Amino acid sequence: MAARRLEDRIRQLCVRLLIEHELEWSLTAKELQLTLQEHTLRMRNRAAAVFAGTRIVERRKN
Repeated sequence: MAARRLEDRIRQLCVRLLIEHELEWSLTAKELQLTLQEHTLRMRNRAAAVFAGTRIVERRKN
């Protein structure tokens, strides 16, 4: 479920980029960049686990 929440966050940030201006836009763009990096890392780790035959366990944030 955590991956879904991260994808939702990415969608929200993309929408915010379309409506924000100047300073807010720069801050949102940076936040989106960091969120995309986190998503990429999670997908990379998941792929490595699949190829290694390891069981994937996702932790949920409360």
